[in-house]
Amino acid sequence: MAAASAPRTRRSWDPRLLIGLLLVAGSVAAVVGIVSAADEGEQVLMAPRLLTAGELVTIDDLEPRRVALGLEASSYLQADAMPAEGLVVTRTIGRGELVPLAAVGDERSPRATTLVVALSTPIGATVRPGDVLDLWSAPALEAGRFGAPAVIASGAQLVREVQAEGIVSGAEAARVELLVPRHEVARILHALANGDALSAVPVSLAVGG
Repeated sequence: MAAASAPRTRRSWDPRLLIGLLLVAGSVAAVVGIVSAADEGEQVLMAPRLLTAGELVTIDDLEPRRVALGLEASSYLQADAMPAEGLVVTRTIGRGELVPLAAVGDERSPRATTLVVALSTPIGATVRPGDVLDLWSAPALEAGRFGAPAVIASGAQLVREVQAEGIVSGAEAARVELLVPRHEVARILHALANGDALSAVPVSLAVGG
């Protein structure tokens, strides 16, 4: 007669194991939620190059970037808010900088305009578009002499350095396009017409002496 088989032992679940599994599942869900939230960041526009005040930019001049900004996202320009005719830059926006709404407008400022100015001295090698300059003028006197220089436009902004074309006067060392306040335009045009010697000095140098 065959021996009776031993009764099977019923295996019970360890509550600690169940709690551990729940904690692992919760951690995985939390990580997935964080990654999903990052992927769903706001798409805002970035400047791929330096943008200077007074410049008109369109959607083609900017690049979209998806970033997680939270509540701050409303402070930056988004692609769906960019008008087809573009926007005007109201302050310098650095290369790689997200475009703040406060740095663009829908029309050119009536308080500033651009002028191309011939300088009698070259601008410094470290001066870049967007830098703020003071425009100095030494009034032309008789016999090729010049008077004491004085500032005729304070806080002008360098838009670009204009490359010389054709015959250039020997007294001209550089030609630049500046964004200047409108109330200073008359003085600049008078200096140009008078043949005064003009120099553009970065504000940091002018202040530092």
